[in-house]
Amino acid sequence: MTELFHNLVQWASHYQMPYQDNKVLWKIIGYTGMAMFFGRFFVQWIHSEIRKESKVTIAFWWQSLFGTALMLAYSLRQHDPIYILGYVFNVVPYTRNLILIYRKKREDEARGFPVAVPALIEAELEQNSTK
Repeated sequence: MTELFHNLVQWASHYQMPYQDNKVLWKIIGYTGMAMFFGRFFVQWIHSEIRKESKVTIAFWWQSLFGTALMLAYSLRQHDPIYILGYVFNVVPYTRNLILIYRKKREDEARGFPVAVPALIEAELEQNSTK
């Protein structure tokens, strides 16, 4: 396992990203990735406050995926094996959660239940209970 990691580090240290020498571009990519990755917490917080319950939004998973991709690209450019290792596996759970969300939406729509119906029924029940 140590040899595999050593080979990965050796490969990463010789790999050249596109526009490798454009430091401004890569700083922008790094800061954008970090902002997206950090910003997802605000999206989640605001969404939970509005709904008055903790729910993980689709936007949270998309921001996680894009933020990780940008940070991984930046880490590859910087030849930093610690950050590369930290970001390379994050893609798996973020992608899997998006697959599960969209699969459930397709299944609900195939059964004839539009995604918005439960919210409409819930609102109608609340109105009837206050009368």
